Amino acid sequence: MKSSVKTTDEAKFIVNQSKTQLPTLQEYTKTKETADFYKALGDETRLRIIGMLLIDNLCMCEIVDGLDIPTSTISHHLKLLERGKVIRSQKEGRYTVYYLNKNTVLPFLK
Repeated sequence: MKSSVKTTDEAKFIVNQSKTQLPTLQEYTKTKETADFYKALGDETRLRIIGMLLIDNLCMCEIVDGLDIPTSTISHHLKLLERGKVIRSQKEGRYTVYYLNKNTVLPFLK
């Protein structure tokens, strides 16, 4: 009976095949961006923030007030959402306003 454990060559062949199945695996930068995107979507609080930003662009203080979560926690979540390119921000006077990258995110939320 043949062992089900793959040889090193077989494992490397599988890795190369996976790159044709998922083109984002072909280069490190694209793989990292994809992982950051999915990581950003993988938390209840971040999904709630996304839900708010679907309705309107908001500053951090409005998100904090709406969710009743400490500013430091919201700040952490906003950074992860920006890193994942789920949201973007723009300075408007004294405030930083957050916008949802709808074209990127909406296909994944349906």
